[in-house]
Amino acid sequence: YLKEGEVATATRVDRLDRAINVLKNNEQRLVEAMNEDFGHRSEHQSLFTDVAASIGPLRHAQANVARWRKPEKRKVGPFPLNLLGAKARVEYQPLGVVGVISPWNFPVNLTFTPLAGILAAGNRCMIKPSEYTPATSEAMAEAIAAEFDSEEIAVITGGPQTSAGFSSLAFDHLLFTGATSIAKHVMRAASENLVPVTLELGGKSPVVIGRSADMDRTADAIMAGKMMNAGQIFLAPDYV
Repeated sequence: YLKEGEVATATRVDRLDRAINVLKNNEQRLVEAMNEDFGHRSEHQSLFTDVAASIGPLRHAQANVARWRKPEKRKVGPFPLNLLGAKARVEYQPLGVVGVISPWNFPVNLTFTPLAGILAAGNRCMIKPSEYTPATSEAMAEAIAAEFDSEEIAVITGGPQTSAGFSSLAFDHLLFTGATSIAKHVMRAASENLVPVTLELGGKSPVVIGRSADMDRTADAIMAGKMMNAGQIFLAPDYV
């Protein structure tokens, strides 16, 4: 990626467009793969939570990438720089290669949604999808390889040993979504190379109901949140 130099806005938009094409052109295959991995999964849910919900952030990034990368002026200080005609600005530059370890509960969404920010920022990406959804992981690997050169986006499939090796690579940033217990191992491995890590982990999700709430609507909303994806969602309400 260093050879590429400055990553043009047009290149970033093109990569985002190709990521959208992966989803649109392989929609049915991905839905069928998720159904196979889950034993059964609603086609409508997969289309909504994994396919459409991934296209939205990619489209948003396309529309805003030119604005996001513009330099921002800053005040010059302290003395004596503010007396010497100095000017200051922040210039946003790509990190380089970002690693993504995605989980099984929303295997497509939590692989492609991070790509919106990664590609918009001009980065390359290496992805390790979950071994618990092997059909979906393989479908994504083949679909991405058809649209992207492996030096742009590479998908590495495999089990726990592969994940451990992946976490140990000298990325410029590493993103992990999953269980807190696994996150400790990921962060420990990344620390050997001083890789900055972003963790999105499960936790307790409280629901607070006000006295003025419409209880019928509230109960419907809480149960919809609790039962989506059979409860396998980080936002599932744990207590009220």
